Amino acid sequence: MEGPRGLEPREFKSLCTLVNTVFRGDGVGRMEEQYPLLFAPENYDHLLVMVDDGAVVSHVGALTRDISVLGCRMSTMSIGAVATYESHRGRGLATQLMEAAVRKAVEQDAVLMPISGGRGLYTRLGAKRIGQYALYTVPRDLLAPGEADIRRVEAEDLHELTRLYAEEPSRYVRSTADLRMAVDAAWICDRDGETVVISEDGRPVAYAGIQKRRPDREDEARRARLAEIAGSRSALLRALPCLYDRYGVDYLEIVTTASDIELASLLRPHGVTAAPQGFTGTVLVLQPERLLQVFEDYITDVLGLGVLTWEVSADSVVFRCGGKDHAVATSDLGALVFGVVPPDEDPIDTFPTGLLRTALESVFPVQLPWYGFNFV
Repeated sequence: MEGPRGLEPREFKSLCTLVNTVFRGDGVGRMEEQYPLLFAPENYDHLLVMVDDGAVVSHVGALTRDISVLGCRMSTMSIGAVATYESHRGRGLATQLMEAAVRKAVEQDAVLMPISGGRGLYTRLGAKRIGQYALYTVPRDLLAPGEADIRRVEAEDLHELTRLYAEEPSRYVRSTADLRMAVDAAWICDRDGETVVISEDGRPVAYAGIQKRRPDREDEARRARLAEIAGSRSALLRALPCLYDRYGVDYLEIVTTASDIELASLLRPHGVTAAPQGFTGTVLVLQPERLLQVFEDYITDVLGLGVLTWEVSADSVVFRCGGKDHAVATSDLGALVFGVVPPDEDPIDTFPTGLLRTALESVFPVQLPWYGFNFV
């Protein structure tokens, strides 16, 4: 048995056989085509594998990208396409690969590890569901019909779409090359889809990556989902009446960040409010001290220099303010910084009322980006 190690080019076909056997037994597409960012040749070193007699038998896929939150930038390593042949399960192969991925991520100074899943393999490492998002369900005929310039994204639109996404306050740092691969795959997060652009006066002002309806599932046969949006929210809403017919649905769902106050404000007069959503997988905070360092200038701008301080150890983070201190488990830091959705426990509730809790509530939670096209 060889590994954990990065994939060698000659092993790519063997890897594809593994992941498609595990995840595409229904024959709906191929993983390497649906997730081109993950399975790109330049990312082979991050496709961590165990190889038995020349065949890839276990895999953990990793993709390193930066995120920007309120102008604060940090590196992340996303994990997906975790697969092991049934014949090789129970040997700890995936555990070895995940541990290798964590080591590799820390060596590359990644701060967070978003993971497409929540099984024990991840939670044993400390991964938790964190982050706050919003899901809006907008029924047909709620919005008045109107004119909208909507079309499928074309190659010449991509630079403008990259700019629109770059103006989102919480986002992945995404290149046009990354966007091109994701759009061409026509696979949005975990579903067949397409990307449409909304233009005004001949210029793109918004776009949406839309998961198409699934006629084979009764609960999803009448709805499509805008799984990534960027740009003008008002233009997106004006486009919705046209999208019902385009996808043959009676409901359109919009998933966005909890911090998207503009969309919330536009939908509220129509009686549409958000259903709070958590992250669809789990997130591991790889470097707790680095996470707080990333937001140190932001915290100082909000509270003033030295008002809130902290001390990080292997097991806890002690926050201090106004002569008071309180500790949270290091494993709960991500939930404190990025928030949670009930019924998950919010670490801020362990803080007694006072200056320290008020200070923390003034700066946290901040918005963890929704991964959209960066889903792996």
